[in-house]
Parts: sequence; C-alpha cells; structure tokens
Amino acid sequence: MRTLVFDVAGEYGQFKRPYSPMSPVSYPFPPPTAVLGMLGAIAGYAKDDYHDRLGWRTARIGIALQAPVRTFHAAVNLLQTKDGVDSYFRPRAGQNTHTQIPFEFLRQPRFRLYVAGLHELAMDRLADQLASGRTAYTVSLGLASCLADVDWVGEWQARPLDSANWSCSSVVPLATDVTVHYADGRHYHRLRVPVTMDSQRIVHRYQEVVAATDTNPITGRGGQGWLYAVGDAAIAFLSGAEP
Repeated sequence: MRTLVFDVAGEYGQFKRPYSPMSPVSYPFPPPTAVLGMLGAIAGYAKDDYHDRLGWRTARIGIALQAPVRTFHAAVNLLQTKDGVDSYFRPRAGQNTHTQIPFEFLRQPRFRLYVAGLHELAMDRLADQLASGRTAYTVSLGLASCLADVDWVGEWQARPLDSANWSCSSVVPLATDVTVHYADGRHYHRLRVPVTMDSQRIVHRYQEVVAATDTNPITGRGGQGWLYAVGDAAIAFLSGAEP
C-alpha cells in the first residue's frame, strides 16, 4: 500500500475536542479529520470539496508523536460578531464586544503523519508538493493562528505485519482483541477521536485509541490486520477499513 510520510510541527497547536465549546480543550494529536484538512491545504483543494477529492471514505491516516505532549492554558480575546459589530467587524460605539476565553494549547508539538488510501491523483499531487517543499495554502495545527512547518520524510510501501506481540510507534486503535501493555512510570492518553468525516462536516465514525505522551513505542499483543511496516517503523492507521 503506497504511503506518504511527512512531519508537521509548530510553536503551538489546538485541536479542539467537540465537548468543550466554551473552554476549548485540545486533543494531544491531530485526529485524522484534522489531518485530512492539512492534506487539502497542501494540495490546494477548496474547503468544501477536499474531502471528496482526497477520498475521505478510503483515506487511511497514521499519527506518531515526535515530541512529548506539553500543554498550557492562555486566555484568548474573542470578538462577539453576532450583533456587537458593524459590517466591517468594528465594535459598535458604547459596546464591549470582546470576551476572554481560556484555551488549552499544545506547546511545541511535532507529529509524523502517514497517509495512504487516497485517490491516486491526489497521492501524486501531495507527493509532488511535499517533496518540493511547497504547500498551496498555509498549513496550521488546528487554529489558523497555530502555523505549522511541513517537512517531507519519504514514500514507502506499507507492508502488513502479523505478530502476536507487537511494538507500535504510532497512536494505537483499540479493539476487543487488542491488549495494550501499560508500563509503570509512563503516561498514556486513551480517548475517542473522529476518524471519518464527509464534506458536510458529518462524522461517520469515531474510534477509541491510545497514545503515549513520551513518544516511545506502545507495546501489546493481539489483533490482526492493523499493524504495518512503513520504512523502519511499525505503525497503525486510524481510518479506512475497520481494524
């Protein structure tokens, strides 16, 4: 399976969890739905059609943390635009239209992304853009103000691995026949993330996953058909076919 590999990094990141609208809390890594948006920006596809042009139904995304998860909270000044400003977004006289909302941000995040299963024309365009160091639009780590650097790593054929006991370098999808060995002294995130979303922003599938915040591999046993060798790493894809 053809797989493109590249790194994204930045000073800040914010991938809002949907259940925290008033005081946004971030996922510790970009969910596959956010990665698909990054791919659309790199390739230059419009925001209302990049899902279909990339192939959201078959897209397969693997995510590996390359830097330990660090978070901090900051108050962000937001502008109330519903009725407190004019058509040029200038505050109306005598009205205080600003409000401070506490946000959780990731500090100096870095991720390695593995992309497979897209339409072949989209794969060719992405490979060309990434290898030449170009992006059609600005890539961000969630919020538009969290700018990202994009670094090409390479292209490989993903080879299925079949092992009763495994060590995985990426975020691991959980299933009934997969057992994770949680090591003492390490920190893990176990959470439910959106993995498949269409052009109407409707999420079709969520998946329960586990990630190690120290970037070291996760070990465990069990499961079939979900672990792949890409280059010298063993990784899992979080979307596409069910694990």
